Amino acid sequence: MPQMPWFGDSILELEFPDEWDVQVCSMMGDGKPPLSRERVLSKLRNPIGTKPLSRLAEGRKEAVIIFDDMTRPTKVYEIAPLVLEELRRGGIKEEHVRFICANGAHGTFNREDFAKKLGEEIVEGYPVFNHNPYSNLDYLGHTKHGTPVEVNAEVMACDLKLCIGCIVPHPQFGFGGGAKIILPGVSSVRTISFNHGDLGGWSAALDYRDMHPSCQLAYGRVNEENIMRRDAEEAARMVEVDMVVNVLVDLKRNSTDIFAGGVIEAQREGVKEAMTHYRAQLVQSPDIVISNAYSKASEATIAAWPAAVMKEGGTLVIVCNTPTGQISHYVHGRWGVRRVGGNLWLPPTRILDRVGKIIILSKYPEKQYWLEMAPPEKTIKLRTWEETLEELKNAYEGNPKVAVFPDATIQKPF
Repeated sequence: MPQMPWFGDSILELEFPDEWDVQVCSMMGDGKPPLSRERVLSKLRNPIGTKPLSRLAEGRKEAVIIFDDMTRPTKVYEIAPLVLEELRRGGIKEEHVRFICANGAHGTFNREDFAKKLGEEIVEGYPVFNHNPYSNLDYLGHTKHGTPVEVNAEVMACDLKLCIGCIVPHPQFGFGGGAKIILPGVSSVRTISFNHGDLGGWSAALDYRDMHPSCQLAYGRVNEENIMRRDAEEAARMVEVDMVVNVLVDLKRNSTDIFAGGVIEAQREGVKEAMTHYRAQLVQSPDIVISNAYSKASEATIAAWPAAVMKEGGTLVIVCNTPTGQISHYVHGRWGVRRVGGNLWLPPTRILDRVGKIIILSKYPEKQYWLEMAPPEKTIKLRTWEETLEELKNAYEGNPKVAVFPDATIQKPF
């Protein structure tokens, strides 16, 4: 299984007893060839629903390239140089281009992160900024759903706005990509909180009110009808995004397809392919589930969804190997032991109530809320596969049924 995204992207080998019934639940689109330079340029020059990028650049003065953060698998360094090439063809000078990380409510990143995401040449040659969701914001008005739209002021100061990211399944929006890089990507905490909480219903208030119907079981199931997405798309129209470049990825984070064009049109076309591309092959009622958190290793709880298909009382092993640990989240995260913190703090998913035991397999253990997914009496933290296998052998005799998900953070169940 792949592990250590952005830190060498190595392989974790799992060995099982011969008599065990082990099935690897891969995703339908794995094995496609990676994108070529020629194909990326072709999409930039023949986009969906808008002019070619070089023509969009004609007559513009200042360009901003918004890129997704380290919690997403996109290898932006493969695409950004070609975007810059097209901007130069359109007459935009290098000194009039800047990059802004769409970190939303995820905290900030550093030079090392930016170099991994964008490449050394871009970090050396162009200004790169974190988005600040608490200040340096322009108020643009309200959406028809009532969301106050406050967006990064540097973004709004530019008359050419480009976005680079990926389309992968998302537990709240159904799918990422498109307008999501604006809201939440470069929006204020107030904007994010209204969209995620007041509209979507994602917070601890789930104990007292229902989530919006279009957001229930959203993961890889809904897209256009999702109220959070519709709201974000209205915000993106207010921002006047000129082009998004969205890729699909495989189980090695390689980009296998690309959709460039209008912020809504390109995402819609991408999701048509993503619906099948990320679909996981499922095993009915396995005793043991090995669920790998790879592409979004710093948001490992996303890898918990396979608990829904396992036998009640079974064992869920979540593999989470990343030196960064779990991401900070200003809206949904926890900021203390006694004081919860984020105004939309999310408690552990209810799907884990049916699991008998959870094993967190990580070379980088931490006493961190995001990994406190179940009561301590149900959770074991181990460092190696050998220790994990021994624990499983002690719990199961005969030939237990095992389902292995190579990257449950992007594979979708529907």
